[in-house]
Amino acid sequence: MSVTTPTQTMHTNQQAEKTTKKPQEKPVRMPKVWRGRRRLLLLGLVGLGIVQAVLALVMALTVDALLSGLPTANASPQLAPPWATMLGLAAAVIGIGAARWIERIVAEDLGQDYVYEQRRRLITAALHNIGNRSLGVVVTRASNDLTAVRNWIAQGLVPMLTGLPLVVVVVTVLGFINWPIAIAVAVPLVVTAVAMPFLARIAHNRARKVRRYRGRMSARIADAVQAGESVQVAGAVRRELNAVDRDSSRVVGASVKRARITGLIRALTVTAASLCTAAVVFLAVLGIIDVAGVASIMTLLGVMATPMSDLGRVVEYRQNYRAAWRILAPIFQSATQVQRAVRAKERAWKNEHTPQDADDTAAPSHPAEGVVIENLTVDHTAMPDLHARAGERILLDSADPNRINGVLKAVLVDGINPLESDHDDGPVVVIDGTEYGAAPASLRRELVGMASVRQPLERGSVQRLVSYRLPNTSVEDAKAILHRVGLSPVLYLHHKGLKTLLKNDGEPWSRAEVALLKLARALLGTPPLLVLENIDAALDEDGLATLRRILSDYPGTVLFSSFTPERLFADAEIRRWSLDQ
Repeated sequence: MSVTTPTQTMHTNQQAEKTTKKPQEKPVRMPKVWRGRRRLLLLGLVGLGIVQAVLALVMALTVDALLSGLPTANASPQLAPPWATMLGLAAAVIGIGAARWIERIVAEDLGQDYVYEQRRRLITAALHNIGNRSLGVVVTRASNDLTAVRNWIAQGLVPMLTGLPLVVVVVTVLGFINWPIAIAVAVPLVVTAVAMPFLARIAHNRARKVRRYRGRMSARIADAVQAGESVQVAGAVRRELNAVDRDSSRVVGASVKRARITGLIRALTVTAASLCTAAVVFLAVLGIIDVAGVASIMTLLGVMATPMSDLGRVVEYRQNYRAAWRILAPIFQSATQVQRAVRAKERAWKNEHTPQDADDTAAPSHPAEGVVIENLTVDHTAMPDLHARAGERILLDSADPNRINGVLKAVLVDGINPLESDHDDGPVVVIDGTEYGAAPASLRRELVGMASVRQPLERGSVQRLVSYRLPNTSVEDAKAILHRVGLSPVLYLHHKGLKTLLKNDGEPWSRAEVALLKLARALLGTPPLLVLENIDAALDEDGLATLRRILSDYPGTVLFSSFTPERLFADAEIRRWSLDQ
């Protein structure tokens, strides 16, 4: 019988469940913190906590020695102050300050190193269609949820690694020196520790509610901004603002409720430190310790005050982390599986295409040139097979633009899913004699060049964008392909040339210039299959003339869609691939 936790049922998508579900499924865990260079950082933090404890004891002992050596009213004054003891006290104070400084640096390094690794997994999952890919949700995970993870590592886990050794060492040493004082200090700390599990459960539930409301609000804001023109045309700006206000008020209310419990936890730790001070004073009143002893113990408690305050925030950071963990852990697990599957596919391809096996390999079942698409199904509808030779121009013919988009997605994206181990029912796509779905990414990008008016442009310099498919492209080759599509004058207008930064879907370039840039990178390297999805709709007359000139002698197969295909080719020059049959 399969065991599935509620977290996995709610938050893993169907794609991940196909590959991760087992007869006895283990609980999904976050990636380990104890890994690589982070091990040295963690050990260093524990060492810093012990060093601070030792320095705190040195401070207490030197204070006791200095005050015990003071002359009484009837005694003769000392000839010279105890400079060595005073120097030791000053060194201990400076040492504790330096240790706290180093602790903060190491803590930030530890948290950022861990989040750096998980951010890559998060984006890997988003790029492979794992989980909820809503823009608002992805941004919330990349900011709020990963911030909760970083806060737990840097400001929750670190105080435990440094503060707990400090408290344990101090209380243990006090137990050997003066056990009544050790008991007086330990009792408030133990009472606080006993109350923490109950308060932590409440904090966890409230942190989950805040995270859920915040994610819903972020998704609504992202969707409203993307649909901004539609909202304005419908005269619904006020309605959208009211909807955002409703979600925002839920976030405010849930955050205030969370603050009540987290504030109580912080107050308990501060109160525990104050009770320790009051207990020491009470023992002094009873005559159990003298004035010098009171001063030394107060010194210890002063050193412990800051770590105790930090420990009061640990529960808050921990529960926020747990709320984020319920969402992120399954995503990170799927991302790890994607990375492993990609490496396995690359190894399998390398093993199957070694040079020594070239003579033993049977003749391929498909032609070495051209494009073959078979066994393609879109929206539960079987598509006709396509066998195209190199140099042919194939028009994707359908009355439904969504059908065309679905076919291109099924051919170019769905078939390369690394988590799909069973390709028996999937489409067969062979380009230039190479099985497209089985090829590694480094080879696939050489086989296909695509320019789509629908797909937004990435952020980056012109050099990066034009060489996006082939990252090793030289500056000369990049300039040559841009000149070929007629973008050289545009580069001259910008003094940065290829270093010009384009963002927000190609701004500040015009729509036609962005379309030509997409065409340039699709043509780079002359791929055997050139895919054009309504790219002519974004071009002006000069751009159309350039596109017709380029396509007139293009040696590879051109697979294109267009609302007005006659603007590109004569009817006799194209073959229609009917998708409505």
